[in-house]
Amino acid sequence: MKIFGVSQSSGVERRLYVERGPEGMVLIIKDHDSSKEWARILVQVDDLMCSITDPPAGGCTVEGISPSHGWKMLLQVQVRRNEVWLEARPASGEGADVAVGLDDFQDALEGAINHV
Repeated sequence: MKIFGVSQSSGVERRLYVERGPEGMVLIIKDHDSSKEWARILVQVDDLMCSITDPPAGGCTVEGISPSHGWKMLLQVQVRRNEVWLEARPASGEGADVAVGLDDFQDALEGAINHV
């Protein structure tokens, strides 16, 4: 499922794709205009769901991997009222961020989880 959002660090319009992977949930962050892919991360469904259904103050970090390379990645998740801010990055280095509506994100997760 595709969700429209915006980068909190650059102000660029972005899209977040939420897909069911073979061993979890795949999140893909792309620029809206150029479709340039900035990040792709595979995370465990339970870890991701806990980060938004019972969000800790200040957010949390969910461990994941790069589906195409297998290296460790981190997903910073912060719920701010009715939006979710996500930043996917390698274990060391810069990442890509996107802020999307909380309801849209929850709907996308539910849709991907129930997709057979």
